[in-house]
Amino acid sequence: MTITVTNQKPAVLDALHAISCTGDYDPMPAIQQTLVDPLLEPLSPNAPAAITDGSGHDLTGGIRDLVMRCLGDTVDTSAEKTVKELLGQTLVHFDQNTTLPVGELFAVQAGNKHGLPAPSPNVLYHANNAVIPAAKELLAGIGEPSQFFVALAYAYHPDTLGFWFQSSAAFDGFKIWLTQQVQTMAPALPPETVRLLNDFAGLSLKGLTESLLLRKDDTDGNDEFSFARLLVHMLMSYVKHQQSQAASGHSAIPVDVGALPFSVDELFCPRSLVLVNVEAHARATAATVTGEWNLINQSLASPVKVISHTALSKLTSLPRAAARAAAMVAGQQHGQPGSRSAVVKFRKQPPSRIDLLKDITRVLKRMGKVNRSQNVFRTTKATFLKANRRNPDDFNKPGRITSVSYMPDLHVYIDTSGSISEENYQEAVLMLIRIAKKLNVNLYFNSFSHLLSQETLLRVENKSMRQIWKEFRKVPKVGGGTEFKQVWDYINSSSVRKRRLSLMITDFEWPPPAARVDHPANLYYAPCSGMDWDYMIRSAETYADSMQHIDPSIRQKLLGMII
Repeated sequence: MTITVTNQKPAVLDALHAISCTGDYDPMPAIQQTLVDPLLEPLSPNAPAAITDGSGHDLTGGIRDLVMRCLGDTVDTSAEKTVKELLGQTLVHFDQNTTLPVGELFAVQAGNKHGLPAPSPNVLYHANNAVIPAAKELLAGIGEPSQFFVALAYAYHPDTLGFWFQSSAAFDGFKIWLTQQVQTMAPALPPETVRLLNDFAGLSLKGLTESLLLRKDDTDGNDEFSFARLLVHMLMSYVKHQQSQAASGHSAIPVDVGALPFSVDELFCPRSLVLVNVEAHARATAATVTGEWNLINQSLASPVKVISHTALSKLTSLPRAAARAAAMVAGQQHGQPGSRSAVVKFRKQPPSRIDLLKDITRVLKRMGKVNRSQNVFRTTKATFLKANRRNPDDFNKPGRITSVSYMPDLHVYIDTSGSISEENYQEAVLMLIRIAKKLNVNLYFNSFSHLLSQETLLRVENKSMRQIWKEFRKVPKVGGGTEFKQVWDYINSSSVRKRRLSLMITDFEWPPPAARVDHPANLYYAPCSGMDWDYMIRSAETYADSMQHIDPSIRQKLLGMII
């Protein structure tokens, strides 16, 4: 879509909003005021700003709906592309070609302002090169809060709402102000909110962060004067109060608090809240900072979240307890294979068995050898260090040495959802058998839909096609909808499975989650056999576009599909 913008004053979006903690909860006016109205401010007051598409249709009335389509649980690639183009033309600082989703638009805006490229396999942000230096500069008064924010956002991408405080003393200052403000509304506060506020007053921000669970979902904690609504409202109001005091010159004390809008989804109805100590980040080691934020992301991704209405629920309490019990520090090795995902081209014809075999062999060689697996690789070479078997007394004839090494195991996940016919399934299995026979390896196998079948080791080595097919027929074939993430979680839950070459055979009919989740490093994809190739290419392109925020190199993992 080609968007034309006229008479619009280029804007800088401000994440601070003023959703009241009284009355019915309605975030829509705040969303309109924060994300949409700045895009419609006219450059000349004599005429309104105009935003039209390539056909001349007026888009000004539908901007909020377009933005909301980008904030769901799954990625809407059409809306993402349109909104990015719109933001690229209406904001002072925004890169419309960014691979980050619209949900991280405040991070993209801050990164563009400071000339920082978006994270990619070749551009890595971490504690040493981004977070700690930005914290030190902010603490010294020579850096901007937006630099610290974008360093955290680009390094860790937490799906939460955050607020930074310059030090633990700055946090104590907020608690004193909060107590004064709450005293005037005490008679109207529910007893559970009062208890939670008392617990909050006892918190200390001497460490790197303090994180709280506010809601189970978007419908929870939205009553009038609920703790979740009241706390976020007061934090926003406190930041605005400090900024107005500093701007008017009434206060000689610099602003020592600010918002960290990591995710637009969490900005208006946050399920969790992370309070950040800048001074502690400036003085911590890189390993400590990385461990803390990995723990936060681990907690955010955990499906088990217990919210109490009588006591503060800390976001990281469960993983911290597990870490203490195991005497381990949660760590995560970041790293993705380099790619040229933006320039790859899809094949015009379906891949042959030889094409897929070449791609699988290439990936196996790149992964390197392992200590033990079902994928045995034998090599024989001539050597004079061993006697010739036929003529042991002839020293002029070399003997032969056979060495055994092991390539990573092959684990196949075949999509058996409702969109895959029995004929498609059989063709995929037969293709797989032929490839396994050529490689002469046993392989692990699961079928999946919205369910995952039991893992089975299929013995291929030294068996006929008929024997292998009979073994396949015994494997349970699940049916139903499609869910890739259960396969990701299944692989990531086992260090053994993470070392295998995992191959998913599918039609790509699944929308990835909008949240940033952990995609297995060694999971590759292959197209299901016997399906319309143009349809397959369209589905694969949509899937790859939707996966950019999760794995930018995803196109390089579509085996048999790219040139």
